[in-house]
Amino acid sequence: MKLFKINPKKFNRMVKLVQLAFIVIAGLLLLQMARLQLFDFGQLKDKAFQMRTKKAQVFRGEIFDRNGLKLATDGTVYDVYAHPQYYKEEDGPEVIARLLAPILKTDIKKLKDKLSQNYSTISIAKGIDRDTVLQIRKLQISSISTPERSIRVYPQGDLASHILGYVNPDAKLAAGVEKTGSGFVENVKSKLLQKDGHGRVIFDFGTNPEEISKPIKGEKLTLTIDAAIQHVAEKELNKMIEATDAEKGTVIVMNPKNGEILAMAVSPSYNPNEYNKYDYSTVKNWVLTDVYPPGSTFKILTVASALNTGKMTPYDTVYDSGSITIQGWKIDNYDVRIHPCPGNIDLPYLLEHSSNVGSVKVALKMTPSEFHNQIAKFGIGSKTGIDLPGESSGILHPASSWDTITQATISFGYSLAATPIQMAAAVASIANDGVWVTPHVIKYPEETAEEKLTKRQVVTPETAHAMVKLLEGSVRSSKSTAGKIPNFTVAGKTGTARKPNPKGSGYLTGVVYTSFAAFFPATDPQILIMVVVDSPKGAEVWGSTVAGPVFNEVATFVTRHLNMKPDAPGLNVKK
Repeated sequence: MKLFKINPKKFNRMVKLVQLAFIVIAGLLLLQMARLQLFDFGQLKDKAFQMRTKKAQVFRGEIFDRNGLKLATDGTVYDVYAHPQYYKEEDGPEVIARLLAPILKTDIKKLKDKLSQNYSTISIAKGIDRDTVLQIRKLQISSISTPERSIRVYPQGDLASHILGYVNPDAKLAAGVEKTGSGFVENVKSKLLQKDGHGRVIFDFGTNPEEISKPIKGEKLTLTIDAAIQHVAEKELNKMIEATDAEKGTVIVMNPKNGEILAMAVSPSYNPNEYNKYDYSTVKNWVLTDVYPPGSTFKILTVASALNTGKMTPYDTVYDSGSITIQGWKIDNYDVRIHPCPGNIDLPYLLEHSSNVGSVKVALKMTPSEFHNQIAKFGIGSKTGIDLPGESSGILHPASSWDTITQATISFGYSLAATPIQMAAAVASIANDGVWVTPHVIKYPEETAEEKLTKRQVVTPETAHAMVKLLEGSVRSSKSTAGKIPNFTVAGKTGTARKPNPKGSGYLTGVVYTSFAAFFPATDPQILIMVVVDSPKGAEVWGSTVAGPVFNEVATFVTRHLNMKPDAPGLNVKK
């Protein structure tokens, strides 16, 4: 066997070349290290800082009612994700499924199949609590991550849901006061924290442990809503809707002097914690978005308009023939069979008996532009500016398009359309010495209230006082129990209006809106309540029999809850 012979000269040359190569490489490495340390140090330090720096978890500000009851807050939940690229031989889908299934309370096979999917990231569970995520983290599975996120929580369930609305952070959507009040609840400066690869905070000499442990929240938002009144309003409204199998309804409780809404019950309701389980028709606040013919409650505005324009005085009369034909259209009083021709009637009779013919005669004393302009001052046909989203302007056609029959039917709440909040604000102006105030649900600081709210004189104080007296007399003299609450005088008007056909012209047969708008005490109005019930069913469905009882129950509770001083002790008290 011939041995391989090494040439010493060639070998030494090769060794020297290898040594030279190592020296060159080492030199280059040293130069690169020197460059990084001396010249790129600042840039690399900043890059590392950016990689370690994370935004601290930020919570939306909490929402409270006027008495400090928490209505909305933020909570923390955790999501669970699998990352197949980090699976290990000893921690594959089958092993992970066996470990996680008992904790997540799910089927092992289904979880294994999910973990075996060909995706870079697999969603395993969403919205789990802290105790559950701690159990998962104890397993120390490198391919499983459990990031935290905040969710909006409504501790009172469906209470005031249409006022509060909801938050969808993924789609960047919000509704209700969550949207309009976002300037408060989202007003926060986020802290930047340095965290290691496992999401743990890196403490240094400048880290304040107390600051780190404190949750970062937006500003507190206080509403004008009184949760106790809201609860009773919702309860009484739902009772009546169930009793009459009605489609929907609302109860608005408002301070007419400053526009604060103490309650806005909207039915059907929903739970904002699970808003995505409901149809849009349920989630929307129809009190602001939908319009309806206000019917006889509008006679308040008709009579007030005639008084304010000087076309009528509180002592004038009109002739009520029971029926009247205008441009081929016959208009009847609802009680024409009982009172076929009442004759000369005064304004107290008109309001007490809800005379359509009398209302027509009053309206036609004004020119179309006079009547239109006064209605517009009340806010009909324009948004109130309430601090909730989605408000409709209603429908009020220009006076130039009116013919005689249009003006006549407007007088008792047809040929136009309003939202319940528009009607509530309009009637509230009568209770407030003729001053209209923007209705609102956010309790504004004094320094911003003037900027946020509008006040305007829509009728003279004399007109307003005359109307209060007429409406109080109408309630007191009526055979109906609507508005008769213990120890207090009430001024108001019922309404029953046929429901327009949503699929065409005309009206639905036997389907009505019932309503009652009233305020008390009549001697010094402090509370206005507007009740509207859509499509109640039964033999006797009127504003007085459906909306009236709801008003009575809510109003009676309000007088006790707010410890209001009676202005008529002994009135309407059962003995």
